Amino acid sequence: MLSKRVLILSITAVTLLLISVFIVPERILPWTVYGIQSDILWQFRLPKSLTALFTGAALAVSGFILQQLFRNNLAGPYILGISSGSTLAVAILIIGSHYFPFLNNSIGISMAGFAGAMAILLLVLSVSVRFGRGAVILLFGVIIGQISGALQGLLNYLAMPGDLKYFTLWTMGSFTQVMGRDLLILGIAAIAGLVWAFTLMPALSVMVLGDDVAATLGVQTKKVSLQLMVCTGLLSGIATAYCGPVAFIGMAIPNASRLLFKTADFRMLMLVNALMGACMALISDVIASLEIFGMHIPVNVCTALLGGPFILYILLKKRH
Repeated sequence: MLSKRVLILSITAVTLLLISVFIVPERILPWTVYGIQSDILWQFRLPKSLTALFTGAALAVSGFILQQLFRNNLAGPYILGISSGSTLAVAILIIGSHYFPFLNNSIGISMAGFAGAMAILLLVLSVSVRFGRGAVILLFGVIIGQISGALQGLLNYLAMPGDLKYFTLWTMGSFTQVMGRDLLILGIAAIAGLVWAFTLMPALSVMVLGDDVAATLGVQTKKVSLQLMVCTGLLSGIATAYCGPVAFIGMAIPNASRLLFKTADFRMLMLVNALMGACMALISDVIASLEIFGMHIPVNVCTALLGGPFILYILLKKRH
């Protein structure tokens, strides 16, 4: 039964990918591709869809790892301040580009996003060592997010108009700006992070039973926690750096996967999260590609409309 659901989910992901590439916003039949249509397909449609695929999978798996590591269903790149740290680092790079223009490129932005995510992750990890992994960590993440937001506001106030516009558009989230070398870097980083996460799943499945039990079973909890944090920083940082702070995928998908797939096999759950995250990102991409009321809706709005109500449902269902 479980394998059948995974197969259906895989077929759904492939179908959404094909819809994103060949049908939306205008249909392009593969056997009639030539000239301008060929350029649109290979230089715009396919890179955009692959970016959504990689980003959705990376954010969903990073959210799954954080929720299991901190044993809290509301943990995620956004709530724990990880996305805020990545966004702040990119803001410093873009808005302060006049002071270090040699870094204001796709590679520099991706490095800044990863560094910002890792800085917050290590800070969260150090706090969790002292105060545990309960509600204190969520409150800490929210405060970090607010501080990061305040610093971003200060940078926006000091920014040049052109830099401010570029950063504002970046914060709305987009899958359309990644192509060529950038797509290659994103794809390699996402696949490497997902493979690394897959190898850490057995240890994580033991750690959720408690650090004492994990230590008894031979799991080096501190070492594995650090590896999980770095892996999460890689996945969420690279996704945020290239596509902006795409919200709710990292929080909503892990909760949805637990409701739909009742299994204790963490490797299977990780695969399910990657597929469901890719599906949510592709659906958001399809909606964002459509012209609604004469305009295109940003990706971040789409993910919020899809994931926000579900998180509210989870909160109302589990009021404690």
